[in-house]
Amino acid sequence: MPKSGVPDSEQLELELIDSAVRYVVIADWFESRPASRGDRHRERQAMEAFNRVEAELRAAGGRLLRRLKCRQLALERALEELVGE
Repeated sequence: MPKSGVPDSEQLELELIDSAVRYVVIADWFESRPASRGDRHRERQAMEAFNRVEAELRAAGGRLLRRLKCRQLALERALEELVGE
């Protein structure tokens, strides 16, 4: 981390990649597990893990986009791509 205490873009990119990998791993695990109708506690734990890692990914992506000052541009491009499908 730079002396200013503010993470640089490279550090934020690594944080985003790390969060994305955790998200994919947890999402894949969560979606592939059999429904546990009899174990609501385990189901709740799995959903909480998924929600936490999703929030981490969103936060990391938001920090990087704000740092790069391209949040609005990225949003516009994402919306264009989604509408163009």
